[in-house]
Amino acid sequence: MSPKVTRVLSLPFVIFWNALFWTYDRATWQYDLMVIAILAFVWLTPPAWLGDPIATGPGFIGWLLGLL
Repeated sequence: MSPKVTRVLSLPFVIFWNALFWTYDRATWQYDLMVIAILAFVWLTPPAWLGDPIATGPGFIGWLLGLL
């Protein structure tokens, strides 16, 4: 197997490794993308999905759908 093929096969693993251990420097597009993903999860996840007994309501997506 050529080195180019092994590099392509290991690319998903490298991306997962860098994301899991947050190896990206600040002010890079990868860092910004990870911050956006975290903020999207926090803001867009309905409370019922997390099983929070105190939080109520449909969440942001349910609120938006209620407006339409």
